Amino acid sequence: MIPRLSLFIHSRMPYSRIAASAVDTAVLGEPLRFRHGKQAKNRIMKSPLSEKLYQWNTHSEDQRGIPTEEIINLYSHWGHGGYGIILTGNLGVDPSYVGEAGQGLVTVENTNEESQKQLRRLAEAMKAGGGLAIAQTNHVGRLAQSHYTNSLGEKHQIVDVVKSPLEFSIEEIEEKMFKRFAHAASVLYEAGFDGMELHSAHGMVFNQFLLPENQRADDYGGSIENRTRLLVNTYKAVREVVPESTGFLVGVKLNSRDFQECGIPREDIVRVCELIEDAGFDFVELTGGAMETVVKEAQQRESTIARENFFLDFVQFTSKIFQKTVVYITGRWQTANAMVESVKMGLTQGVGLGRWSCAEPDFPKKLLAGDVHSCPDYKFALSEFGTMKMAAHWQMKQLAQDNYSTDSSLSQKVTDFTEDDEANHFRKACGVYKKQLETIGTQDNHAGVLDYVPLK
Repeated sequence: MIPRLSLFIHSRMPYSRIAASAVDTAVLGEPLRFRHGKQAKNRIMKSPLSEKLYQWNTHSEDQRGIPTEEIINLYSHWGHGGYGIILTGNLGVDPSYVGEAGQGLVTVENTNEESQKQLRRLAEAMKAGGGLAIAQTNHVGRLAQSHYTNSLGEKHQIVDVVKSPLEFSIEEIEEKMFKRFAHAASVLYEAGFDGMELHSAHGMVFNQFLLPENQRADDYGGSIENRTRLLVNTYKAVREVVPESTGFLVGVKLNSRDFQECGIPREDIVRVCELIEDAGFDFVELTGGAMETVVKEAQQRESTIARENFFLDFVQFTSKIFQKTVVYITGRWQTANAMVESVKMGLTQGVGLGRWSCAEPDFPKKLLAGDVHSCPDYKFALSEFGTMKMAAHWQMKQLAQDNYSTDSSLSQKVTDFTEDDEANHFRKACGVYKKQLETIGTQDNHAGVLDYVPLK
């Protein structure tokens, strides 16, 4: 059994930051209007992040994945942080297809009075400061976990064999995909959410259907139009229960690396984006590159741009395709200057902030006020993805201990990983945690986070 969290809150000086020059951030404070009526108060998005804070200590499908007090507390901080749009982490639509223990679920099985009440409270917390509350919904397909261990150390088998949705019959696609996403949309709309995002990145089910290897001999395989049909028809299924006239937003997440690594040609990528635009999606979240580098290269003359920067090429041609669909880019933003320039150059309309939001949930307020011009300077290398993910989980767990309060400083609630000693100490704790996970399998099989006691 892995030890439970021991909370340790400390006071300290403000974070050390990545070097950056001062810049006028007024353009980031401009509102964004979506094609079906709703408006975000500014251009800044809190991007989806794995939280691992939902109810997973009970193995019952009618309770698993329901929002807890912790997740509501956490989002109350982001809700008051100044974001124009706030997205949850993955909310699975099928309890048999989960990608990570501890994630949220909005399923037929767990829709009940308790879950509806908690979802309403979560939406209210997210919208407390005037931002839009968006739920990222997903189905992991063949990547589903077959088992997990909850935070009490209890093991549970979810399924014996994971069936790939690529093997689903047309009837199964209708029942296990369209109806489940439509159900989630209805539940979220009734709970007060402003919209949902369909996760079509990082190998999720929509991405699995987009791959060239999908050569199903029906309307869902073969040509790029057929391979995109699952995503487009899911949008249509959602709109049958929550029409566009409601203003309820439906977005989609795409990762350029999914296309690049699977060898999908540019003409097929263009066609996918055209189909998304034509279907009626309100927004698209693009990810897959480091935006600081992208902006610098885009500022060069066209003849000197390094064409090997796939992400730069990706965002440049997609920004021309998406005319009614609002574009957000999530991509390791570091400075206000890069965010401002990307909007002015037309690379994107909005910017999405991920892990930095765990260190400073009120970063947008500070950014738009001109109080800060860059993100915290974490002492982790970009190659330390797993360590950075665990650091984000830890910081979220700290924030989740208490609801937002104007009487306390957000900057005093989380561990400062811009300090070398703290970052090194955390690396060692991660090493111990990984050894503890060996009997479970992976971090994704554990419905909890590491136990850490900060140095300060």
